Amino acid sequence: MIFDYIFLDLDGPLLEGKYRHYKCYEDIIKKYGGTALEIDYYWELKRNKITRDIILEKSNFQESYEIFFKEWMISIENEKYLNLDILKPEVVETLKSWRNITDKIVLVTMRQNREYLLNQLDRLGILCLLNEVIDCPPQRKNTKYEALKDKIFNNAIFIGDTEEDTNTAKMLGIKSIGITNGLRNKKFLEADYYYEEIKDIDFNRLEINE
Repeated sequence: MIFDYIFLDLDGPLLEGKYRHYKCYEDIIKKYGGTALEIDYYWELKRNKITRDIILEKSNFQESYEIFFKEWMISIENEKYLNLDILKPEVVETLKSWRNITDKIVLVTMRQNREYLLNQLDRLGILCLLNEVIDCPPQRKNTKYEALKDKIFNNAIFIGDTEEDTNTAKMLGIKSIGITNGLRNKKFLEADYYYEEIKDIDFNRLEINE
């Protein structure tokens, strides 16, 4: 099986972002007042799409939602937090193995700071394994679809861990693989196929052209 493109999300499929997200949240809570939730509880709320205002209420946050959101957007991609990201299991080996089935592995992410993004990918040893890195404005509607809609392909697939990823695949008319050990619980993904991690994907068992 040969793909023209494998489109791939970053945070969740390739990187474990739990620790970065939590530390950023915790630091903002400490700065403005409140009690940070325990990390596993916080992450389970995030995975189940519990909205940020409810999480802040549970944390007894002493400032407004707007203050938190502003701090979050400024801070979440700071290098001190990015350094908390770690590679998911067997990511390097998996990306290398995909060279047998595609010539184009394209990373599609809603990161805001391209310089920090590329530095992080290089530091983690995966930048050289990607053919293209696309960063999409996070506030734009259907932002990943807008970034990919002009790509020409016969056979492609999108691998991600959020509804943004699976919806993008639907809009592009291609199949999607939902990574269930990421930012969203499986029940929210509506993917064509599901795997816990990218290392588990067996492309030979997928009926991509069905």
